[in-house]
Amino acid sequence: MTPEQIDLVRSSYASLDDARAMASDFYRRLYSIDESARNLFSQDPAVMAEKFAAELSAIVQAIISYDVFSVRLRHLAVRHHAAGVRPRHYRSVGGALMQALAAQLGSGWTPAVESAWRRAYNLVAEIMIAASADLDLRSTASPLLRSEGAKDTAEES
Repeated sequence: MTPEQIDLVRSSYASLDDARAMASDFYRRLYSIDESARNLFSQDPAVMAEKFAAELSAIVQAIISYDVFSVRLRHLAVRHHAAGVRPRHYRSVGGALMQALAAQLGSGWTPAVESAWRRAYNLVAEIMIAASADLDLRSTASPLLRSEGAKDTAEES
């Protein structure tokens, strides 16, 4: 991502009137795109929307530092993987997020903002899918490799 795209993502997110309303809209759209995604969440929708808005805000803030950003996303991937999120879900999530942001930003959803958000989301998805694949690999690997992976994860913290 270019510095300009990072600025567009950060400034457009900051301009949202109500990030929790966007997050609620995101879940509504996600369930419309992929009904099976409902099975991934057990919490009250209002709680989920609040958590999603907070996490997205933290990711948007962290995007200026790739090291902080990528570590945060790898940790998030571990939690999502444990909840049953798999690579196929990322396409639905991306579509729902773009639709929810477009609806909430209205005329602020310009082609440049959309492009910046798509690039940001693709980066998020790539990092999280790779982390998920590492978890799958470690779960089928020898005990020595699994213990080395645990050591690597602990060192990142």
